[in-house]
Amino acid sequence: MAHWDRGLQDRLNLLWIACYAGAVLLGVRLLHVQVIRNVYYARVAESNRTQIIHQSAPRGKILDRRGAVIATSQPAFSLIYLPGETRDATRLVGLAKSLSEELHQDDEEILERLKEAHEEEAAIHLAENIPLDAMFKLSELKTIYPGVELIVEARRLYPDGAFAGHLLGYMGRMDKRSWKSLKSRGYRVDSWIGQAGLEQKFERRLRGIDGEIRMEVDAQGHLKRKIGETPWKPGANLHLTIDWNIQKALEAGLRDSPSRMGGAVVLDPRDGAILAIVSAPDYDPNLFLLPDWKKPKDLLKNLPEFNRAIQGTYPPGSTFKMLVGAAVFNSGKAAPSETVFCPGYFTLGRRTFKCWKKKGHGRMDWMRGITQSCDVYFYTMGLRAKGSLIEQYSRQFGFGRKTGIGLSGESSGNIFGPQARALRKRSWYEGDTVNLSIGQGELLVTPIQMAVYVAALANRGTLWRPYVVSKVSYPNGSEERPEGPHSMGRVDLSSGTWDLIQAGMRSVVTSGTGHRVDIPGIEVYGKTGTSQNPHGEDHAWFVAYAGRNGESPTVAVSVLVQNGGHGSTAAGPVARRVIEAAFAVREDL
Repeated sequence: MAHWDRGLQDRLNLLWIACYAGAVLLGVRLLHVQVIRNVYYARVAESNRTQIIHQSAPRGKILDRRGAVIATSQPAFSLIYLPGETRDATRLVGLAKSLSEELHQDDEEILERLKEAHEEEAAIHLAENIPLDAMFKLSELKTIYPGVELIVEARRLYPDGAFAGHLLGYMGRMDKRSWKSLKSRGYRVDSWIGQAGLEQKFERRLRGIDGEIRMEVDAQGHLKRKIGETPWKPGANLHLTIDWNIQKALEAGLRDSPSRMGGAVVLDPRDGAILAIVSAPDYDPNLFLLPDWKKPKDLLKNLPEFNRAIQGTYPPGSTFKMLVGAAVFNSGKAAPSETVFCPGYFTLGRRTFKCWKKKGHGRMDWMRGITQSCDVYFYTMGLRAKGSLIEQYSRQFGFGRKTGIGLSGESSGNIFGPQARALRKRSWYEGDTVNLSIGQGELLVTPIQMAVYVAALANRGTLWRPYVVSKVSYPNGSEERPEGPHSMGRVDLSSGTWDLIQAGMRSVVTSGTGHRVDIPGIEVYGKTGTSQNPHGEDHAWFVAYAGRNGESPTVAVSVLVQNGGHGSTAAGPVARRVIEAAFAVREDL
């Protein structure tokens, strides 16, 4: 009996030891959960009953030089989905099909996004910028499917549609590759981002800081109450040098031109500020903000994104003749009073080069030659100056290199001369000099290069880098000036040579090929140009600068009408429209 009692006692002792050990382990575990890991499990519990709804912040406004709003933000409805704890596959399929009908999207794609929301346990955007008619229909789904909600966010708006479209650029949803590189800056995978123009260049300044609403939800995803909120912060405003009235006039002028196609730039020759810049045809950046089912078919495929003002390259034609005059007179290779007889053609060896006036101009000196744009006169003067000197002056005036406007895609054009030919291991001939003398051959320029060129003619030698942002103003009241007047160099000519060039340009307008741009009360100096195009209709040029009578010039204009024909009839009227708008409105000029 005693032996049995001892065995039972031993087993009871072991049992008590096991109980004590279990109690100790349980205590340690409770200590770990309640003390050591308390913060972690509190967060997990919180995440199981809350959802964070992100709200896009308003982007900064873009304004013209007088404060007119060119781009802003407006409230818009977005459709979001809040995943609950329960994941009913049948319910998700039904929701996807219902949303498919209203959003005009594939139900399988919507279903995949709903599943992703459950896997990530995070709210997702299903549609944005929803029009009112669709919003009312979608709101009915809230009563049927838990987790479907409509929220108000800020969305980009361009009040004047296609106004300055190429300059402003457009917005688009970020792709996954961009998100990986930008998520550290607070971007979400479905964030909108500037994808062209100023919207892209100044993305970091224009973008605000998104807000968020923390909501309590039940197991099905129903919103119960708001727990907290972090308000959004708007982005910085861009103040442009663009003049709304001049820009509008330039756009209308190109739209009414013979081909309705081209590029044009208006500068202030005193500092290089861009007053207007247009590429035609243009586009409305609002189209990119429409819901997918509202967007035009093949929007990107048919988008006229090519910016002819900074990317299009064309022979300058007769607008180049002022440069040839500068080269020949400043070097003393000829006198302005020297005359050349024009019979309507020019013979060089076995080749014959024609003048645009088949019957000829008769005897021409500098003033008559530039006023009537006589090709034979400039063939002769060009050969006198030599191709190498003309090439040298071309480089001095900024041709063959980018202006530095800072917009993506700017072309440098193509310099034409003996040195450029030698770099390609090709020979230069006098016939090439003849072509170069009237702005033809392999010489290619952009409308913005021509604006810098004519601005330099206006201010007597300073090549200003074009700029379009005068300042950036932040919500806290601080300001920044990322751009501003910057000289890229000077063309040093004698005062006598400058007098000759400017007098010739004035004569072109008062009594020559540019007479359509002669405006009472305004001193307009200009030059027409028709650049030959072997692939179709010739291109039309008109360059000019202008100021009020007796005052310094304050507007420099470069207009290219692609396939427009003659510069005097196609591009001249566009320039006149711009100059009239500038001086009718800008009393400060």
